[in-house]
Amino acid sequence: MTNKVSDPNPPAPPESLLKLQRRFADHIRDPDGVAPLPGIEERRLAIYRRLFFNNISNLMAKNFPVLRRLYADEDWHDLIRTFLRDHHAETPLFPQIGQEMVRFLSVLQADDRLPYPFLAELAHWEYVETCVRFDPADSCWIETTDAIAPDHARPVLNPTLRLAIYQWPVHRIGPRFLPTEPEQGQVILLAYRRRDDSVAFKQINLLSARLIELMQANPDATGLELMKRIAEQLPQVDAEKLQAQGLALLTSLLQSEVILAMVH
Repeated sequence: MTNKVSDPNPPAPPESLLKLQRRFADHIRDPDGVAPLPGIEERRLAIYRRLFFNNISNLMAKNFPVLRRLYADEDWHDLIRTFLRDHHAETPLFPQIGQEMVRFLSVLQADDRLPYPFLAELAHWEYVETCVRFDPADSCWIETTDAIAPDHARPVLNPTLRLAIYQWPVHRIGPRFLPTEPEQGQVILLAYRRRDDSVAFKQINLLSARLIELMQANPDATGLELMKRIAEQLPQVDAEKLQAQGLALLTSLLQSEVILAMVH
């Protein structure tokens, strides 16, 4: 008796079936612009339309709570309907659907079609928080260390860490704070998960950002080696002073769990 092996490349559905599926999906996404398929009871179609719209609307509201609070109900429904109608998503996975909204808002922002000039950046920042919250990396895999010896030890970064740079103070935006002009300098933010699984946020300066980028690119470098590389890039800064600042900075990052440990 021979075992049948399933075809790794099954035949595509008949073209007529594909057309029906596409027509049905197009109507569910845009019921005002695409007529329903004939022969389907309107009551059943209404259930599909309502479930589909409400699921996406609620999912986006949970992924972007601040963004949601900036929209009146009717305006939010219009935004979701436009998203469903006009945006071509690249992933069907619910955990990644937030990045589709970020992409969609970025296009609207570029076309000046959003009520506030910071909404695309705000959405990106809220999606960063979602990525950190569900990052599978374990921030408890290494024991913490209190004593720092940056000359001969290397810092171990929190594996859930995300660094993001914005023009707008997205971490402070809300219904009571709606800035009309971007910040004069860059807004550099960190998001990461602590050992107790809570999500933390931190605003940092350019020196801290450069140090973190070097740590990400050079995980085997010691604290002293990292500071020497920064000193090479900043010849106008006194090297000894920079090293002292680096020691204080590493201590601060360790205490806040941006760095999990200093190891030999």
